[in-house]
Amino acid sequence: MKKVLSVFFAVLFVLSVMTVAASAWETSCPYCGEKFTSEIEYTEHMKLYNFTDGHYVTCPYTGDDYKDGGCGEKFATKEAYDIHVANCKHNGDYSAQGYAKYVLGKVWDSIKGVDWGSLFSSLVAIVKALVAGIPFGDIVSTVKGLF
Repeated sequence: MKKVLSVFFAVLFVLSVMTVAASAWETSCPYCGEKFTSEIEYTEHMKLYNFTDGHYVTCPYTGDDYKDGGCGEKFATKEAYDIHVANCKHNGDYSAQGYAKYVLGKVWDSIKGVDWGSLFSSLVAIVKALVAGIPFGDIVSTVKGLF
């Protein structure tokens, strides 16, 4: 009876392992055939490439944000893409709309890291100091210490 139970559990274990292995996520790129076992890797791969015209990487300085549509060049290898991006003449060649997006993005990047609570409390402290009649030089040195 022990042998029968041992064989039964061994078969059950093998079937469980096969089911788990068969259900593991796996797919391949429909353009280059590269295989992926992680959905995250596959998604990143698909984001990197522009698949409208095949398996090519498109210059990032392309589109409505750039004058006359920007560059638009396509590359089949990452090496060629990296070399091009480092030297593309359309980098910074923004349209009016693209320049506005660029500037607003820079402004947003600079203010999103501000600790607004500390800034507000510092301003309150400065106003209180002004009202209390503390010499302006002391206020300036306090402010400089904050930054």
